[in-house]
Amino acid sequence: MRIQVNVYSAPWSSQSSVDALTFLEEALRQGYEISRVFFFFDGVYHGLSSQSPASDETNFLTQWQKIRDNDVELLLCIAASANRGLLDDAEAKRYDKEHPTIANCFSLTGLGQWATGFHDSDHIITFK
Repeated sequence: MRIQVNVYSAPWSSQSSVDALTFLEEALRQGYEISRVFFFFDGVYHGLSSQSPASDETNFLTQWQKIRDNDVELLLCIAASANRGLLDDAEAKRYDKEHPTIANCFSLTGLGQWATGFHDSDHIITFK
């Protein structure tokens, strides 16, 4: 069974980020195939490379890297990311910015990848 997971909320705004990670860890443990995790709206903030959580808070970047290590694509909506200042090397150059601001385990992509999930996944799970 192939699953696409969509994350729409910022890492610090609700419990849904922890719920998404918990769901993904368990799905992978049980052998489900995760086709991709697509971050949209404020969810793109999960990819911000400069996150520095307090020592007693969840380090989302570390957790997402573990998910990525299972060959799961972590995709940030390029438009939502650019609107919020999350840029890869190419987008930083395009917008004449000095540094990229997304973590290496994430990739920028268009809504086509999000829509592809409706075709090539058996289930789409959304965390808002």
